[in-house]
Amino acid sequence: MYKNEPLSSHYFTKPNTKKPKKYNIRFDFKGHSISLVSGSGVFSKDHVDLGTLVLLESVSLPDEGEVLDMGCGYGALGIAIAKSRPKLKVTMVDINPLAVKLARENIEISQVSNATALRSDLYSQLEGKKFDIIFSNPPLAAGYKTIFPMIEGARAFLKEGGSLVLVLRKGTKAIPQKMREVFNNVALISRKSGYKVFLSIKTTNQPKSP
Repeated sequence: MYKNEPLSSHYFTKPNTKKPKKYNIRFDFKGHSISLVSGSGVFSKDHVDLGTLVLLESVSLPDEGEVLDMGCGYGALGIAIAKSRPKLKVTMVDINPLAVKLARENIEISQVSNATALRSDLYSQLEGKKFDIIFSNPPLAAGYKTIFPMIEGARAFLKEGGSLVLVLRKGTKAIPQKMREVFNNVALISRKSGYKVFLSIKTTNQPKSP
């Protein structure tokens, strides 16, 4: 059995019925100054999470193609990628309607035309889509009951040779083990400031989707 919260409750960000307090966030990525708004009720509401920054520093981005930011929150990861690669199509999804609202607002603020934000329970609104890379910075509070299905579902939404890239806190062994189980491969590509970045590649010699 998976542990922690049921899938229907929330993942990556918690819904908040109160009027959210607004926060202004700013950071730099690959020569771009990125300004965002955030609010109470989303993950890492008043600063860009260190795991997101480690993930951004660790990956090699293609110039073109399609990528997915799973559990996007207010959009820091996806918008930074879209800003740095204007020919790359970036899809951002989150189950939290407030997070999606903020991500859409930040797309407008950042003036990126190559990014979209959708409300989706994992891959539920992405039928027929295929991505070159799926990125995620899943807080462990999301629980294995959410994170494991996200890993298991990723292969069906990746192009051949596409990658699943997750950033995790050190000491989390079950998640990279699950990546290896699903993809028959997993590599540690970066380790910094208490975080590890893992990558799995979709290849033909893998088991069928569960």
